[in-house]
Amino acid sequence: MICLAMAVPAAAQQKEPLPKFAADIRGMFARHKVEPDIAKGLGVDNANLPVRSFGLVGGAHVYPLRGRTVALGFGGNIVLARGSRTLETKEDDVEQPTKGPTVRRHFRSFSPEISLNFGHRNGWSYISGGFFGRSKLYLDVADAPATDPPYRKTLNYGGGARWFTAEHIALSVDFRWYSVAEQPATTGVVFQPRTTLLVLSGGIAIK
Repeated sequence: MICLAMAVPAAAQQKEPLPKFAADIRGMFARHKVEPDIAKGLGVDNANLPVRSFGLVGGAHVYPLRGRTVALGFGGNIVLARGSRTLETKEDDVEQPTKGPTVRRHFRSFSPEISLNFGHRNGWSYISGGFFGRSKLYLDVADAPATDPPYRKTLNYGGGARWFTAEHIALSVDFRWYSVAEQPATTGVVFQPRTTLLVLSGGIAIK
């Protein structure tokens, strides 16, 4: 909310409409829920499930309908992220701790998006949503990798802002919720419940 509020005064200094095109690449952080059903399916403790993942987000939008302060955009984004956790246990009569299994979380997503943008050429905020996305979001154990995990239907929605302090390069921030459909257990992949996760990202944009 602070980022979006800051973008409006910066944008107000510029009276030109948004550019025809903008692209982003951002580092990302996601926070995940602990799913007991998945831990049970993998045969590990709940504490063994990673609750954070890190990766990259890339996206691009075109703005065919541009007014003085509002523009409609069409584009898409792609997410590539991973996280892992290994538990260590130490027994009283053993000096070195024993490492348990390494559980990995994989998140890959791609989605077309539509956005409503507010501001001007050198700074604008936006809200956007993707309604026909697909994601691979699953957990496995490093010693027994999942085989051919299916894509799951995904809805995303959120907002962000871009500040162009140079002619073509900007600071870009985005916050987005991904609602991922349930995935029944299949050969090589344990049951994955329906989930919603928040992804925060920041990086650069070009126009």
